[in-house]
Amino acid sequence: MLKGKNIVLGITGSIAAYKAAILVRLLVKEGAQVQVVMTPSSKEFITPLTLSTLSGRPVLCDFFNSNSGEWNSHVELGLWADAMIVAPATASTLGKMAGGIADNMLVTTYLSMKAPVFIAPAMDLDMFAHPSTQHNLEVLAGYGNHIIEPGTGELASHLSGKGRMEEPENIVQALKDFFLGKSLLKGKKVLITAGPTYEKIDPVRFIGNYSSGKMGFALAAECAACGADVVLVSGPVSQPTPSGAVERIDVESAAQMHDAAVKAFPACDAAILCAAVADYRPATCADKKIKRTGEGMVIELEPNKDIAAELGKAKRDGQRLVGFALETNDGELNAREKLAKKNLDFIVLNSLADKGAGFAHDTNKVTIIDKEGVAEYPLKSKRDVARDIVAHLSKLLLALLILVLPLDTFAVGEELNAKVSLNSSKVQGANTEVFKVLEEAITQFLNDRKWTANTYEDYERIDCNFNFVVDQYSPDGSFTTSLIVQGTRPVYGSNYSTTVFKYEDKAITFTYQPYDRMEFNEDNLDNNLTAVLAYYAYLIIGFDMDTMGDLGGNEWLNKAQSIANNAQTLGDAGWRAMSSENNRYSIIDDYMNGALEPVRKLMYKYHRLGLDTMYKNVTAGRKVITECLTMLNKAYEDRAMAYFPRLFVEYKNDELLNIYSNSSTKERQDAEKIITRIDPSLSAKWEELVSKPAEQL
Repeated sequence: MLKGKNIVLGITGSIAAYKAAILVRLLVKEGAQVQVVMTPSSKEFITPLTLSTLSGRPVLCDFFNSNSGEWNSHVELGLWADAMIVAPATASTLGKMAGGIADNMLVTTYLSMKAPVFIAPAMDLDMFAHPSTQHNLEVLAGYGNHIIEPGTGELASHLSGKGRMEEPENIVQALKDFFLGKSLLKGKKVLITAGPTYEKIDPVRFIGNYSSGKMGFALAAECAACGADVVLVSGPVSQPTPSGAVERIDVESAAQMHDAAVKAFPACDAAILCAAVADYRPATCADKKIKRTGEGMVIELEPNKDIAAELGKAKRDGQRLVGFALETNDGELNAREKLAKKNLDFIVLNSLADKGAGFAHDTNKVTIIDKEGVAEYPLKSKRDVARDIVAHLSKLLLALLILVLPLDTFAVGEELNAKVSLNSSKVQGANTEVFKVLEEAITQFLNDRKWTANTYEDYERIDCNFNFVVDQYSPDGSFTTSLIVQGTRPVYGSNYSTTVFKYEDKAITFTYQPYDRMEFNEDNLDNNLTAVLAYYAYLIIGFDMDTMGDLGGNEWLNKAQSIANNAQTLGDAGWRAMSSENNRYSIIDDYMNGALEPVRKLMYKYHRLGLDTMYKNVTAGRKVITECLTMLNKAYEDRAMAYFPRLFVEYKNDELLNIYSNSSTKERQDAEKIITRIDPSLSAKWEELVSKPAEQL
């Protein structure tokens, strides 16, 4: 996911600078190119030599090299980078970045940066809580920067509170999630309403509310970051327009917001109605300021049009509608009533009774409710809350893709609903047409080919994503790419899709010219690209069939294994059995190996008897999933060097965390022991989950 990415890491003068060495090491391990830029004071905490050794590149501290006079171009760095991280970021540097005070190489580089910027603050708790620091963070977030919230714990002052720089592993994960999430809503258009409405009494007075618009603007920023085109209809607020493809429409009254939303909605794939819209307005508005008379005053109110209800009635197949409910009492009851009455797909409930939630705060605590269940989330920054909401929305939109495609889209194939993206941004000066042609050719190859003898209905097609990143390309048609491949299936009785396979294939080499046909012969693997595509196609089909019945995917998994066996002579080392345990061969070998047969039975039990049951009976479904983890642990004990158990817990980690977020302490502890034993790198989030008291979940 980070392979080949160019990362600028800015380090400032904080005791947390020692963590930067770990961060550099992790980024390099992921395959990223790291350029470190330091402030002068940061060199008091960690040496440039250490960071240069770890990154393999000279560290930049000054505008020019005092020995040679060579200029260090911050402009070139801004063009070179795929992302910039400032970690740790001190209060001083935050202020300079927010105010544009370019008195050192780091801030100058930040101001020249074309790529997304991630900021991980680190300071004492009182400094972090100070209004000036919070204001600067708010300004930086408003510019479109990604704020990685600091953790809570013991600080350098030996006080305990919020201010610890987030752990390097979590910063790397945030970066990976960002690059993966950039395509979540690609090609989608989302309508968002935000802020309050003002209902005029006279030219100087109005009826309004305390909404700041922060939640709605955070949602607009997150949707844009995930690739969506956003129409943001905003009431009167002072929030800056988020960066990205955001069209802002400023309104004042509920009637104006209604008209703008109704006009925009037909062209949108989804709408998130976050605005605090006035239910009533004065029946008349005085044309002059009303003077004090010393007597009582009565204002007659009349109802405004209900925006959510009207959009709910107008919603067509394929559109998704999300509402908000801010309650002071009977929250879930009122939210569920609103969900049904206004034809919403899900509703986001928050309560003024929760400290730190509701109007004007930078944080929020929400519960997402849909027809299938309830998901409660802890207090988070509004940008993090926006990520949770957009993630929920993206799953619903993904689940709809096979339903809204025209029936005649696919001429021959029936099995796969494959979406292919080919990112060639790292290749400069090449014929870009070849990338577009290749993307279309791969899409056609995957979707038009008849992979099985089965007959699939359109709604049964298997969703999968093939995301290619071109690392190198030559005019002779030589490609070197990495690939993130993912297959999903719907959870029955719900709008949720679950991943059945996900893998990052780091090195694929092949040749392709725009006039080449993609042909595949299982007995003659002379085209490495089509061999790779066919292998993953059969793998996804086989895994999906295994989730439907015990060992149900045998026929297609055997075909995948046959490709892996026959490809041992190909030049791509990713096929070779002994080149690495983390390769294509080891995936299918581990899965089909007799010693790991419990893993195959697990796939059926986990998805069909576990997840599918959870949407009817949470406790019963989770009990089955706990049994599945026991099976996984047994398989790992039988063959501890096997790769597939680790792969399984990696791509299921977030789903499993969610499943056990409302379980008993013992269930959480039992799951944590198994998962972190198989993959210790997942321990941080599980330790956090296990340590929380039940009442906080």
